[in-house]
Amino acid sequence: MTGFAEYQPGAARQAVDVLVRPAVDADLTTCAELIVTRTGGPVDERRSRLEADLQNPDRYTAVAEINGEVVGYGAVIRHQASPADPPTTAPDGYYLIGLIVSSEWRRHGIGDLLTQDRMRWTTERADEIYTFVNLANGAILDLTRRFGFSEVTRDFTFPNAPLKPGTCVLLHAGLNR
Repeated sequence: MTGFAEYQPGAARQAVDVLVRPAVDADLTTCAELIVTRTGGPVDERRSRLEADLQNPDRYTAVAEINGEVVGYGAVIRHQASPADPPTTAPDGYYLIGLIVSSEWRRHGIGDLLTQDRMRWTTERADEIYTFVNLANGAILDLTRRFGFSEVTRDFTFPNAPLKPGTCVLLHAGLNR
């Protein structure tokens, strides 16, 4: 139920017609179901968080659709550290989060399309972008490299993220405006 998909570097990608677009309320249950396949927990709780995200101008949720079916999800949030946060808290800025593609549609370039769209949205607001990735998630580490991300640190915290010390890397990329 939790964890990452088996990583198959160099696996052949099959071309497929994908529409990437901003999420709307009707997409949120499917997005919540995708999240729960990785993290567990109640779908309703995840859906409520996604509803709040749609109302927040500092957040963006994109979906990938094939033949009218949502098959992938990814988001951007704007993080601002509070004075109470520890000094190792990740820097202020926009962060790519929550990239999940339905298991039957992986290895079709959908993660790349969702990342491209989220970076496009962020470019309209900022000159740089961050993300953090579990070191065990080879597919996402490779994806971030393709999009120009480089390592900042492995010694960081992020509010409300269940990061275990030494398991994640904070990454940064510049954006061309």
